[in-house]
Amino acid sequence: MPYGFLFFLVVIAAMSYLGSAIPLFGARTHRSLLIPMSFSGGVLLGAAFFHMIPECAVVLGEMLGWPLLAGFLVIFSMERFILIHPDPEHAQEHGLAHHIHLGVSAYAGMSFHSLLDGLAIASACKLRPALGGVVLLALVLHKMPDGFALSTLMLLDRWSGRTILWLMAVFALITPAGALASFFFLYDANSRIVAGAIALSAGTFLAVATSDVLPQLRRYDDQRLWPLVALFGGLAFSWLGLLIEG
Repeated sequence: MPYGFLFFLVVIAAMSYLGSAIPLFGARTHRSLLIPMSFSGGVLLGAAFFHMIPECAVVLGEMLGWPLLAGFLVIFSMERFILIHPDPEHAQEHGLAHHIHLGVSAYAGMSFHSLLDGLAIASACKLRPALGGVVLLALVLHKMPDGFALSTLMLLDRWSGRTILWLMAVFALITPAGALASFFFLYDANSRIVAGAIALSAGTFLAVATSDVLPQLRRYDDQRLWPLVALFGGLAFSWLGLLIEG
């Protein structure tokens, strides 16, 4: 197993845990993460459109749409019925903090999403190592907003800080654990199975970017330009990665 693969898994876990600690020890606002969140959204979109989908299309052909749509609908359905990404300022302003009781559901849903992230890493590394690096980068940048959102929701649900830190430590390890398990499980898988797994993960990337990141660009009227610039910066970063691979 490549040492670089293990290193990125450690970084992913660290970024996820760091993001979850910000609401506990830092400023509890989405505004402070708006620019990095927008950049990570661009990287997610770029990883899906510039790298993952073209690679899978070569193997899957006209069947590409099925796993891609499945991945998108899995995350979209969880976002619709389970996951919530609250704005603490809005919740406190309208007195919603005492009425949010979805911490357990959100934790379970985002943990399942993290397992899919681990599948994306292992599948990409199995099919093409260079593609795996792009997927790893996308997840590294994506994990901090994920941890921030989940930790904030548990705070609004009146979970104690100590409990949140312990649970988020477990949450931070789910993606690396899923990646390691998938890496060995997919070791002998044929190319169509691996390509299908990558397409499924690409669909989850698209769902996260469109449901979590792009709506943030319209959240604050006084910050219209720079989040958009950060989004295109993330896209450009992914595209440059494609040029380096070539």
